Amino acid sequence: MTYLAESWKRWLVWLVLVVIFAVACVFLSEWQFDRRATRVAEIELVQKNFDKAAVELNSVNLSDENSKWLPVKVVGQYLNESQVLVRNRPRSGQPGFETVVPFRTADGQIFAVSRGWLPTGNRQDSPDVLPLPSQKVQEIVARLVPGERQLDRGAPKGQVASLSLIEIGVETGLEINQQWYLRLSAEQEPADQAVKLLKPTTDEGNHLSYAIQWLIFGVLAFVTLVFTVRKEYDFYRSKNDPKYVPKVRKKTRADADQELEDSVT
Repeated sequence: MTYLAESWKRWLVWLVLVVIFAVACVFLSEWQFDRRATRVAEIELVQKNFDKAAVELNSVNLSDENSKWLPVKVVGQYLNESQVLVRNRPRSGQPGFETVVPFRTADGQIFAVSRGWLPTGNRQDSPDVLPLPSQKVQEIVARLVPGERQLDRGAPKGQVASLSLIEIGVETGLEINQQWYLRLSAEQEPADQAVKLLKPTTDEGNHLSYAIQWLIFGVLAFVTLVFTVRKEYDFYRSKNDPKYVPKVRKKTRADADQELEDSVT
């Protein structure tokens, strides 16, 4: 019985497994490419909008998703009695909160305004100090940011689990704008401030290298299968045919150097 007749079923199973693995690698690679594309688009918005001169809010098309990070000028007043804290906002490894105060514009709209970061208190699960803005009518400059998704976990009264505009609306009982919140840049009236939030990072991350890595894994699976079949075939021929001599890879200059180095040591 020949080697092929003895082994084809076993190697067919391995081929199927390798194909399945390679297909999975392709899907995982595509997933990483998609994640990179999303991240690149986000970076482009930061680079395009973040440092622009502020424009009047009424001049911005709020239905345009590309308005993210665009600085806007808004006239109105804060509703301090409806301040909320967003939980789980670490900064440089330190736990903390993001303080959000609703802001009623001159035309009656209400936006959630993120005024910055506050560290967790020393003796309680809330900041030691809650700085509040002036309630006078004033102009603020802030950047448009879409609300976050609502998390399936609770929070103490006066706090929310994420910057979900739905959740903030429920907590405050106000008709908060459900598309955008405002990340504060400057206020006209002097007031105690929270720690200013950092500019979003423009680092792409490792998505591209991971995507290429998955493709390489898929190719290596086939290479390994072919190599293993070849080695087993050589062993079978050597065992059953005394005249068969397996091909030996020619020594390279690197092999010779390695042998010389081994002989010296």
